[in-house]
Amino acid sequence: MKVVKAEIRDVPNWGEWVGQISAHETVEVRARVAGFLIEKNFEEGRTVKKGDLLFVIDPKPFEEDLKQAQSGLEYNQALYNKAAKDLKRFKKLFDEGVVSRDEYESYETQAATYKAQIADNKAKVENARIQLGYTKIYSPIDGVIGRVQVDVGNLVGQGENTLLATISTMDPIYVSFSVSEGDYIRAMRDQKARESGQRPIRLILADGGEYSQPGRFDMVDPTVDPQTGTLGIRVLFPNPENLLKPGQYAKVRVRVSNHQDAVVIPVTAIMDVQGMKSVYLVDADGAVKNQPVKLGTESMNLAVVTEGVQAGDMVLAEGINRVKPGMKIKPVVVPMDPGTPQQTEASGDAGATPAPVAGDAARPDPGAAQPAPGDGAKTGAE
Repeated sequence: MKVVKAEIRDVPNWGEWVGQISAHETVEVRARVAGFLIEKNFEEGRTVKKGDLLFVIDPKPFEEDLKQAQSGLEYNQALYNKAAKDLKRFKKLFDEGVVSRDEYESYETQAATYKAQIADNKAKVENARIQLGYTKIYSPIDGVIGRVQVDVGNLVGQGENTLLATISTMDPIYVSFSVSEGDYIRAMRDQKARESGQRPIRLILADGGEYSQPGRFDMVDPTVDPQTGTLGIRVLFPNPENLLKPGQYAKVRVRVSNHQDAVVIPVTAIMDVQGMKSVYLVDADGAVKNQPVKLGTESMNLAVVTEGVQAGDMVLAEGINRVKPGMKIKPVVVPMDPGTPQQTEASGDAGATPAPVAGDAARPDPGAAQPAPGDGAKTGAE
């Protein structure tokens, strides 16, 4: 039967927390003017580009307002032109002493009044133009647009800026979670990670599978929440296939620290009877012995043994349900699985990025077991 020799290795200590996924950017598309919605130019749930025409509100009332404002401007412009000519003529007469100062100043005041009215008319024309522009609603960002909140034909914008739809940027996407003070301090004491500026981040999805894209730290809250003793962190994950959706929950796995010179064995060799962990040790004669053990971190397919097994001990790696203590077997020593924590970590560091910089604490997953406030996630070091 196959056995492996316990080995000494450096093993990363991974912490695991429940995080909530949120959009990188979310914009509410609202009606800024009152009118009847006459067009919708997109398919719900599809990608839209910045500048795409989304909705049209009936522009006719606003076109009439613009015409009226332009007419007022033209009328006062004509009055001002006449007043300016009269002022020029009376200025000459005033200089020649033909008319009095009071008469000249009355024409001067009239011209200034019309000029001020022109400025007011120009402002009204510009405002009417802006209001008319609001009847066409364009996408402010690239993203995925959700369901329409108001159907075509309804009155919108009456008394409030009616919500028409919401656009979310899905790539990249945020995952927010909270860690305990202890986990944060352990991570900061991991000198190797801090010096390299790298800390691998993984995401475990609802189906138990690992997300293919590595994440990177985006933000860390500047202060610890005194009520819970936790620190909010936000990480960023690429989402090119839109697999991750806002509102989902997922488990975030982050390398908190590193176990150096740890004794490791395969996870498959471990037995659990009513919470008591043990393994089968095999001596040189092939005799099988049940050995209680204390475990530390589990990383991928390997577990750290803190008590009960020494480096070089032969551990039964398969068929543990077919043997009993005292039996003799013919051991065949096989190498430990090459998918070691070191190799896993190295392969993942390419996507890792600098240590945390603030974040939003995620709501706990009601379906997942949660640590007590202040305790943070359970890690192998604990």
